[in-house]
Amino acid sequence: MTHSTIERSTEAPTPPSTTDWWPFALTGAAVLCWAFGFREIDPTTLGSLGLLLALSPLLLVAYPLLVAAFVIELTRNRRTAVLTTITVVAVLAVYGLQPAAEPVARLPVAWLHSGFANYIGAHGDVLHNFDTRFSWPGFFALLAFLTEASGLHDTSALLNWAPVVLSGLAVLGVRAIAVAIVGPGQASWIAAWIFLVANWTEQDYASPQGTTYILLLAALAITFQHLVSPSPLAPRRADVWRPPAPTNSVGDRLRAEGLVVLMAMALAPTHQLTPYMLGGLLIVLVLWGRLWPRWLPVVVLALAVGWFVLAAREFWIGQLSVITGSLGDLSSSVNQGIGQRFVGNAGRQAILLTRVGIMGAAAALAGCGVLVLRRSGSKSLLLPALALASFELAVLQPYGGEIFIRCYLFALPFFATLGGIALNALSERVFRAITGIALAVAMLATVTVRGGNDSYVAFTKADMDVVQRAYDLARDGQSIGTVVSYAPLEWQRVGDVRQVSAEDGCVVFPNPESCVLKANLDYLVINHAQDAYGTVYFGAPPGWTAKLADQLIADGRYDRVFAEDGSQLLARKEGTR
Repeated sequence: MTHSTIERSTEAPTPPSTTDWWPFALTGAAVLCWAFGFREIDPTTLGSLGLLLALSPLLLVAYPLLVAAFVIELTRNRRTAVLTTITVVAVLAVYGLQPAAEPVARLPVAWLHSGFANYIGAHGDVLHNFDTRFSWPGFFALLAFLTEASGLHDTSALLNWAPVVLSGLAVLGVRAIAVAIVGPGQASWIAAWIFLVANWTEQDYASPQGTTYILLLAALAITFQHLVSPSPLAPRRADVWRPPAPTNSVGDRLRAEGLVVLMAMALAPTHQLTPYMLGGLLIVLVLWGRLWPRWLPVVVLALAVGWFVLAAREFWIGQLSVITGSLGDLSSSVNQGIGQRFVGNAGRQAILLTRVGIMGAAAALAGCGVLVLRRSGSKSLLLPALALASFELAVLQPYGGEIFIRCYLFALPFFATLGGIALNALSERVFRAITGIALAVAMLATVTVRGGNDSYVAFTKADMDVVQRAYDLARDGQSIGTVVSYAPLEWQRVGDVRQVSAEDGCVVFPNPESCVLKANLDYLVINHAQDAYGTVYFGAPPGWTAKLADQLIADGRYDRVFAEDGSQLLARKEGTR
């Protein structure tokens, strides 16, 4: 099956017209609505629905306007420059909303990554026997290098806009994969936009997984473009033992193989999971008789295993039970990845159900794409196999309860490509209506759920000042902590002071004071994000952290040494335990 087999006979765009100004007008109107509707957001005012209720209706109107501009341009002229411009604006509007509106970078783990990179930048080495993630230091070393090369004081300045950069590159990567599979026409553009509006996972912060995901997409795009034969849409499985050679030159194939191997070399020391995902997807291509260099997945996996065995020894020596204990335990993955996440009040439940709805819609649309392929003569199940292969990770590890989020993210490029095939099969009039409505609803839903946690994962300038004050006061060997793990901690003094949460090894609710006393913290950071977390997840009354601070002070165990806009720092009194 060729690319043209899945394209509508009416797909060829009409000749460009100088009077066809609708895409420009709609894009301009969207930019104006977004700009005039934009306002800075105080995270302390957010509730269990997160960002949604803080957004102006005028700003929200910008998103369906962008979708309308895209659909009209796609079906009328399909000018690459115009479609690219609309897509870039959409990426900025969706993924740049929180970086622009909120005071500082979000997510506690992003600040932790900043601290790891700062440590490498200052010492030129990892901190041994400290944290599992230091066994895969590639991203932290890269972040330290970028900070030094740009002349910045520390890595925190790079955190805020990382989602825009990484998500924009991911959209480009999905478009490249779709072009390699279905050609450069309408279906591949739709695939890119399905990914854009369905990627709610928030794995695009400054992180190893965010960076390695881009490398994964790049490696897959190169593989599909230069090393896969016959086409993934070919009707039947090819000869596994003697796959046909691609029609490109030997030199092209050698360069492509070299690039994929180089990317695998970058993946191996950077993330625990992504290189194995790449190797697994390449194995699926081998099993379908599509991958010309059958040795490629062996090399990719050998690099990952080699790093694990030789360079990550600090992680696995004495901890093999941690690695192997949950192998094959699907119930553990389901419990941690689904059961333990469906907790909290009605607002949080609504956010979670919306996320599930987006996932289900993407999967259902992909299923429609499979049916379209079968009707057009292709009985190959390669694309759905690649999508489903990602979910096999759930059998291997719960991955801290995030495994199904990661599985969905790895499957999304193939869901999106199949979804593009499905929508592209519609008649032009139906296509405009269905695609426009579906993309607009999904885009608004993704904007909603990406900000759904912001009452407790977004921070204020006061939070930063309180933590900075703790760093200034704490002596080496002392401890700085929180009641629950929602504060911008660990971005400085990594290894010098102990930075922990009282909930580590202790059930905070309904008695948080006992956990704080058990943790025996020298300095305790209190902020609104922790308060919101307790309220949203456990039904704690608003203001419970302030009452806790007052109680610790009244008991004579702590003094308040710094306070700013509702955030405060308590210091343990000398001689108290």
